[in-house]
Amino acid sequence: MLLLALLLVLVALSACTTPSTDPGADADSDSTRAGAPTGLSDCRPVDSDRVRGRAPAYLPGDEPLTALPVSDAVCAAVWAPRGTGEFVPQGVAVRGRTAWLTGYDEGQPGALWCRVLRMDLRTGRLLAERARVEGSVGGAPTVGCRHGGGAALDQHGLWLAESSRLWLLDPDSLAVLRVWRLEDPVQGSFTVLAPDGRIGLGRFRPSRVHPGRAALDWFRLSDVLAPGVTALDLDDAVSSRKVPSHAQGAVWARMGGRTGVWFARSHTRCGVLEGPGGVRRSFLPGAEGMAATSDGLWVVSESSARAFWSQGGRPLVPTLSRVDTSRVKGWPRPACDPAG
Repeated sequence: MLLLALLLVLVALSACTTPSTDPGADADSDSTRAGAPTGLSDCRPVDSDRVRGRAPAYLPGDEPLTALPVSDAVCAAVWAPRGTGEFVPQGVAVRGRTAWLTGYDEGQPGALWCRVLRMDLRTGRLLAERARVEGSVGGAPTVGCRHGGGAALDQHGLWLAESSRLWLLDPDSLAVLRVWRLEDPVQGSFTVLAPDGRIGLGRFRPSRVHPGRAALDWFRLSDVLAPGVTALDLDDAVSSRKVPSHAQGAVWARMGGRTGVWFARSHTRCGVLEGPGGVRRSFLPGAEGMAATSDGLWVVSESSARAFWSQGGRPLVPTLSRVDTSRVKGWPRPACDPAG
């Protein structure tokens, strides 16, 4: 009997110390790490007081966020870290409670140097930054990244696209691992990763080779990462497709029962989400890069960046917003035109 009692005590103790396998209770789950509700049904629309981090000093402290057609679907929001007032965000990648923002510092054309920020989504705190991204393409003289666009994160690292180059950075140190030259008409206005091992590079502006045509060119990651590859040409692409006009960002996701590439089309006063089958819905003004997670879609907006806010008439939209896309079918049709 004494032996049986001891065994029962040991079983009870082991049950108490076994880690939980319930993601909702796991302190390292996506939901908890992002400081988000454990279910999208818990989404509460965000107001100014619930935006994480501190609003930039140039913004009015008492002005409410602009009411948008999709405001009810914005479950969380974060301002860019303090001290980055010149930063114009363009791309976003998210892993757990951490976000990587890519973009450029406002300034004269030709000097819009790329900046990369790593930040805590719970607090908006800056964890690391690289103020200027530089590297060498195939041993050529060092070049700098300008007007950094799309961002994407996978097991290889943090992908950063600009018009004429594609960069791969270490997500932790933000050091440059590799850089590729993009040969016209290939452009890196935005980028998207597909689950089958492809990377897509988007053309926002017409090229000299294909005037008037915006496109998304797909490359196999295995080809891109092959030793000795330093340039990507249209001949290297496995396929190309047309994209909507004024596409500023793209993400591979399943939303509204449709899986594939979704595009953010915008200017600083207007936003449209366009998906597979020509689905078009109202979206966040100034929407640029997007990152799909288990908690919804993180979207970066440039509308409140100082470079645009100082011109007046821009809606007040946080730098990063997490959107519940489970009801995307019910979102209103666009009331504005990004091309207008």
